[in-house]
Amino acid sequence: MERKWTDWQYSRDELAKTPSVASGWTVEREEMDRAKACTLVYSAARKLQLPQITSASACVYLHRFFMRHSLKEYHHYNVAATCLFLACKAEESLRKLDVFIPVIAYYASKGHRKAVLGTSEYEKWRSVIVTTEPIVLEALCFDMVVDHPHVSLVSMLERTSLDERRKQMAWSFVADCMRVPVCLVHEARTVAGAAVELAMRVAPEQGDEAVLDGAGVRRAEVARVVQWLLEFYAREAQARRPVAEAVQTPASSPASPSIG
Repeated sequence: MERKWTDWQYSRDELAKTPSVASGWTVEREEMDRAKACTLVYSAARKLQLPQITSASACVYLHRFFMRHSLKEYHHYNVAATCLFLACKAEESLRKLDVFIPVIAYYASKGHRKAVLGTSEYEKWRSVIVTTEPIVLEALCFDMVVDHPHVSLVSMLERTSLDERRKQMAWSFVADCMRVPVCLVHEARTVAGAAVELAMRVAPEQGDEAVLDGAGVRRAEVARVVQWLLEFYAREAQARRPVAEAVQTPASSPASPSIG
């Protein structure tokens, strides 16, 4: 029987009671680790020239997995690699392991390690993926179907007057939404509406208040997703600040963009 989106729906309160939180992670730390894992997915997917839907599916699989398993038990990069490999199969964008693993190893190590076929690094990652794959599949109940906000975003952008610049912003925002577990709480169409709303906030124009009229979204729900992503951006910027301050002089520090 095909599972419904509501089978994977959670509340924000439930996100504060995950296996990782029970293992000692804070909600904020878990969200950042999930985001780092999804960043790895996106980086590897771009290098492997995978469709955006494939990387998005991998992120959803990862978020679902960590509702049933702890980050203490499974490293987020190992799960990210496995979820992306599974998404390649599910979305019919297959990549062979001898092509897939070197890319994963490169980005997981921030460019410090190579995993050429026949090396111990390659065998380590092959073992990780082969071992973790059945565990992920079981956690997902073998349900690989995902209702993506990308589909809704296409239809929304087709009926709006947004220019190409703001449309590209919306696509970037919907990708960022997949880095946090928004997909576990809100419907895909709501996430798409939030991406449009964020694009309009960055570059507001007259008449924007009517853009989402008739889009089939609840404004209050869209506002919650927008606020969630803005709070995530703030935490991410705060986490990066000590590193930025260590490598930048005051004169070279770029001004932060504002999303009001």
